[in-house]
Amino acid sequence: VLALAVPWSGSEVLALGSKPAPPAAPAPTAPGAAPPGTPGTTRLAPGEMSPPFLVDLERRAAEEAEPAQRTAAEAKAAAVRAEAMKKPGAQWYRGNMITLSASEPQAGFKAVWQFERTAGNDIRLTLDEMRKPGPQKGTVLIIGGKALVTRELKLVRPGTLMPAVDGPTLLLNLTLRMLERGVPEGPRSVGNQRQVSIKDDKTQIRIETPSATGTFLAPWQLTGTVSRKGEGIDFDLLLVSRSRSDAKATNNTVLRGSWRIEEKKPPVFADDMSLEGWSLYAIAGVQKEVNRQQSVVYDAVAREGFGTLGELRKAIELGWPGQADSVNQKK
Repeated sequence: VLALAVPWSGSEVLALGSKPAPPAAPAPTAPGAAPPGTPGTTRLAPGEMSPPFLVDLERRAAEEAEPAQRTAAEAKAAAVRAEAMKKPGAQWYRGNMITLSASEPQAGFKAVWQFERTAGNDIRLTLDEMRKPGPQKGTVLIIGGKALVTRELKLVRPGTLMPAVDGPTLLLNLTLRMLERGVPEGPRSVGNQRQVSIKDDKTQIRIETPSATGTFLAPWQLTGTVSRKGEGIDFDLLLVSRSRSDAKATNNTVLRGSWRIEEKKPPVFADDMSLEGWSLYAIAGVQKEVNRQQSVVYDAVAREGFGTLGELRKAIELGWPGQADSVNQKK
């Protein structure tokens, strides 16, 4: 729910923008109300890969339950997540080495992103994008869902760090959602090559992070192939959805790349990794005026660095980053 001054890309299909913090929500909808794979709203932390039918149950439990009820609510949410992950289609979300080449020709946008996820759900995102205003490149580490650490990051528009992370996150989760819908039996079912063809005339696809929204309007159609390549899967998909600006036009989103679960040598970002030369940002709630109302929005707030990744992780365990300082709030 970040106030974004500039859309993530020039694309009409990704409506990224300001979203005031919602009022106190009612009790969470009972798990299982929507069947697995049903397109709808999915709220994701930056860099998080989570099945669409698990709508941040732990976070809701922590925010909405009374303190005395939190332990039981969180345990129940964890049990629901564990049960959901047993479904074959949910295995797509376990991929820890994913390369995604995405493009929207009508928007003049194309990108290659590499995602590496550790067992602790830290993410390394490598960006190589071309947009109408120019290239956007660099490396971002997402640590504990609380910190962004960047190196050699060149942004098209300075100061737009959260959109640079939200955009790849949205399209990655769109890709995983489409793989789940297209191959509900899961990655193990994929042989040499498999055709994918799905059409939905009524239900839009909507994906959210705390600071951005991605919407793909119905009717939409997914076509393409998935194929086995060694221990991984190659995919080549085309999502054609209704244009947001012209009901008679379509928007074409190309999703190509590779997916695998690296089990023998999974990604590891060691505690002794030096952060010298890296820039640090906290993902923090900041009071800002959105649509003439004071709201808490999530932003990337520049912070003083730590010597090592282990020092940063320890600080996060102890409650870092806390509240953003007043100077950065005003900015």
